[in-house]
Amino acid sequence: MTKAPSGRSDTSKSSVLSSEHLTRDLGRRTASGGVIALCAQALILLTQVGYMALMARLLQPDDFGLVAMAASVTAFVGVFADLGLSMVTVQRKEVDHDTVSALFFVNLGVGFGLMPLAWLMAPVATWLFNDPRVFHLVLILAIAIPITAAGAQHKALLIRHMRWMSLHSVNLGSLVCGCAVGVAMAWGWHFEYWSLAGATLTTALVGTTGQWVLSPWRPTRVANWRNARSAISFGINYSGSQFTNYINRQSDNVLVGWKSGPNELGFYTRAYSLFMLPMTLISGPIGSVIIPMLSRLQTQPDKWARTYLSAMRLTLMINTILCILITINAQEIVEIVYGENWSKSGTILAILSLSLITSISGQFGGWALISLGRARELFVFSIFSSLIRFALFLFAIQWGAPGVAVAWCITSWVFTPVLWLYATRGTELRFKDLVKASSLFFFSYIAIVALFILGESVGTSFNALSMLTEGGLVLKTISTMLIYGAFVVAPYRFAGSMWEDMRLFLDKDVHPEDLKH
Repeated sequence: MTKAPSGRSDTSKSSVLSSEHLTRDLGRRTASGGVIALCAQALILLTQVGYMALMARLLQPDDFGLVAMAASVTAFVGVFADLGLSMVTVQRKEVDHDTVSALFFVNLGVGFGLMPLAWLMAPVATWLFNDPRVFHLVLILAIAIPITAAGAQHKALLIRHMRWMSLHSVNLGSLVCGCAVGVAMAWGWHFEYWSLAGATLTTALVGTTGQWVLSPWRPTRVANWRNARSAISFGINYSGSQFTNYINRQSDNVLVGWKSGPNELGFYTRAYSLFMLPMTLISGPIGSVIIPMLSRLQTQPDKWARTYLSAMRLTLMINTILCILITINAQEIVEIVYGENWSKSGTILAILSLSLITSISGQFGGWALISLGRARELFVFSIFSSLIRFALFLFAIQWGAPGVAVAWCITSWVFTPVLWLYATRGTELRFKDLVKASSLFFFSYIAIVALFILGESVGTSFNALSMLTEGGLVLKTISTMLIYGAFVVAPYRFAGSMWEDMRLFLDKDVHPEDLKH
């Protein structure tokens, strides 16, 4: 009588963690996940842009710069809160209840341990940036570290089980709540930079609460830590690559804030936020559904390789047009979103956007290494690339934020092909396969951007070209989409590649060997 409930409990735990049923319809689940992710991300994008537009008119560049200074500390510490353990849960072919519970308690313990560490670093940040307001901002923002850590495994299980609607409902709902609190604090109570901190904490708290509500899994006492040890080893390597990614993404903020102060940093971070939109809108959501799918296919090398290339082409097809539009309309976009007082952000965005397509394409190397469990190799590559980029930032900071933006562009164009070459070693993919898959999109980006730069430089010497490139945001957008559709989407479509790439996700009965490229 005493064993039956225990058996039912074990069965219940196993069913909550089981993902075997997903492999029977993996293509359709991935496709539906991609559609849901893109739709949700479009709503998130609209919310973020609306929020940024409102806050840019309610606050000053100095306010954004102060929060970016404090966030550089909490983000540095927060990188280690997850320890890459959520990716372990997503990537592993099989996980058991003990392992996930162990990872949860490690996440939670590390999160609560890192919060006081961030508090100890607050005086250092105050000294480095020479602004006493940073001290209290670090103390408050650090509270988000254990809050986020408490939901890491629940979020990972939603991703592992491809529960895309639940996942993105939480993401959107938490963002809306955070934005609402931020706007209310800035507009109704004039809390200035504190309103940005309030929005961050609200987003973290609502997000973690939503993940617990929507995920049926609950942690219990760990009976056996054996399986968790190898998982933690993978996670530490992945976390190491995330730390070096922090160096890539935050060291520029630290240097600009240290050298030029919060005002200049405010202009830089607002430009960087717009620069990240294509990655946030398209690449991030697609990556969130592709990595679990590729992880399930890692024992089928040929199918893994074909799926990888198809996902790469589809991602580039959607993203390239966004990259072009942001590059040629940088100043106009900044004026529309932030207002005329933020023109310096337009200059910085115009520079950063020249590396948009390479920054997006660099993520493809991560897809390969993570899905194959090669986190250590990603970590090694990240160490070298981060050191080189930081050294170039140090040299370029003498020219202020625009100089740092140029350094970002140069390193992005260099690192992306190197990462492709590194990631394809020992796989069914070859470097030339990635080059062939991306060449049409890279060529179109360079050619169309060059056309508009040429049109602006020749002025009225060529009336037709001048009308095309100097006709304002709407005309430039329409003409770009027509050119892109005629010379990129149409050849891709009529060559048959687009339908084959889409069929790989939409038709569960399609086998990669049936596709001819």
